[in-house]
Amino acid sequence: MPEIFHVAMLLVCLNGECTTFESAPYSRNISVDQCQKMLMYTFQTQVGPYYDKIIDFDVDKPEDVKITYAGCDKTSRKPEVDNDWRITPNVDPELFNQEQNNLIWQQQKGQEL
Repeated sequence: MPEIFHVAMLLVCLNGECTTFESAPYSRNISVDQCQKMLMYTFQTQVGPYYDKIIDFDVDKPEDVKITYAGCDKTSRKPEVDNDWRITPNVDPELFNQEQNNLIWQQQKGQEL
């Protein structure tokens, strides 16, 4: 049976520009708790540094950054080959169904990471 790999996917928007952030594939434990850890790690190590570089504090505020989608999704990527996270700028948010993979902890925390 082939392994199914999952990634933490974050779609984040600032001033109408949306960017996807994806963790390295992970397969063993896709519980809600593990997904939350993957999302937090991706947010802290990828999203945060990315926006630290592009936010102009004379114009933008950190609360202007909106998390449009956050969840764990299946992927065809393999950790041996695709071990780097990737950023795809200017993604259309309509491509993502925001109801899909809705996590209990997102509701409890008001979708804050």
